Amino acid sequence: MTIVIGANFGYTVLAAAGIAIQCFVTGIGVTAARKKYNVQYPDNGGGRFSDKLSDEDWVAFNNIKRVSDNYSEQVGPVLTMLILAGLFQPKLAASLGVVHMIGRFIYGKAYVSKGPGARVYGAPFMGLSFIGMILTAAYNAAMITVFA
Repeated sequence: MTIVIGANFGYTVLAAAGIAIQCFVTGIGVTAARKKYNVQYPDNGGGRFSDKLSDEDWVAFNNIKRVSDNYSEQVGPVLTMLILAGLFQPKLAASLGVVHMIGRFIYGKAYVSKGPGARVYGAPFMGLSFIGMILTAAYNAAMITVFA
């Protein structure tokens, strides 16, 4: 079997671009929080600048920072699996990418407003969509190699 990248792969690329933009915007939120709470670089929430924050402000800053860090930690594997799945099933992969973005949005808003425990509202969407991307890529790869 030959992989042909058709016009529908554009949906996958749009989903990947959406995830990249969302990750970038999450980082902008950290920049705004640094200004708001006067936490200068290279302080990541546990250094000299953040030591001067009240407990409430320290938690608020670190919640915002953690949402961004978590996104940065996961965006590589997610985009990789999204693109690989999209080579075989572009519309399915794009749909999984959109579900991931929705889950990431819910995760971030809940985490920032209610704390780490609230991340459970968005995490299932993120996790299940990522598993879907992995299974889609792996199944289709197996079908053109092992079971061809």
